[in-house]
Amino acid sequence: MIDSADNVTHMLPVTGPLRLNFFTDQPELARLFVADLTQDLLGDWIVTQYWTGKPQARGGGRVTVVNDQDAGFQMIRKIAAKKEKGGYRLV
Repeated sequence: MIDSADNVTHMLPVTGPLRLNFFTDQPELARLFVADLTQDLLGDWIVTQYWTGKPQARGGGRVTVVNDQDAGFQMIRKIAAKKEKGGYRLV
């Protein structure tokens, strides 16, 4: 990214993404749930959740901006605990 103030190239603040994939193979559920922690081009940390619906149903998604990377990790940990308690397994 080039800073227009001094025309010097600076590294983007983007770090490697964190992605957790959960799946339940119970026939009545058969769902996939994904949680991502990424940083956008402006440096904001974002938790993105998306899922498939039950068979023959629609899925959905949600995007949440968090204060910092640590807040994102905490949110991902809570999501993982809730999904594992609900019968999902980490893939």
